[in-house]
Amino acid sequence: MTEDHSSCIRVSDRKICYKCNSIGIVKNGTTKTGKQQYFCKNCKNRFIEFYSYNAYQKTINSKIIQLTKEGLGIRSTARILNISTTTLLKRIIKIADTTTQPPIRYYQSYELDEMRFFIKKKSNPQWLVYAINKETKSIAGFHVGKRTSKTLNSVVKTLLNSKPEKIYTDKLRNYQYLIPKEIHQTKRFGTNFIERKNLSIRTHLKRLNRKTICFSKSSLMLISILKIYFWSSNLFNNFL
Repeated sequence: MTEDHSSCIRVSDRKICYKCNSIGIVKNGTTKTGKQQYFCKNCKNRFIEFYSYNAYQKTINSKIIQLTKEGLGIRSTARILNISTTTLLKRIIKIADTTTQPPIRYYQSYELDEMRFFIKKKSNPQWLVYAINKETKSIAGFHVGKRTSKTLNSVVKTLLNSKPEKIYTDKLRNYQYLIPKEIHQTKRFGTNFIERKNLSIRTHLKRLNRKTICFSKSSLMLISILKIYFWSSNLFNNFL
């Protein structure tokens, strides 16, 4: 487990290296602001007496998750938390990397749909393909890419591995070749829940809104935001 550096405990109180827990630390000058610097003879790491930057606060990650789920943009979140946008971007990616998809239940029914948006410019359209459990409304999987069978199949495979009872989609022709006929349903009102979810996502995440000046600059950041939005808990407090 990664050690929590966000509690701002002074090195002089513990007298051990916060990275390798070695007692072989020595003083190593001071910073411009007068904070004592230390050097670890064991891991060769240099660090200061304590960190006061807001990014080291114990609750910063849970705040980032909460504000992300509320749909705030990168600059808005950085202003509210009083941290740099560069630090925020790195922290979002780290949080997303440690966010795991919940286990998918077997023998369930799912709704599958896709949402159109763009990355960097409107001439670069992309699609969010995702599925929800028809009973629990949880997100069973998602993929971002062009509207091709390869992109659709990334989510379909996940569902088929869980031995679903039914998969409900719209009448997009690609689904006919990807989903077995015996479990594929395209009946009217079969995708009501996921269509309503589409509206919620577009409402909460500005970067996915229609007719907006907000957009994602990279696929990596969009996927990280979606992981946090779909699967992260607001109780995430560990420093990454």
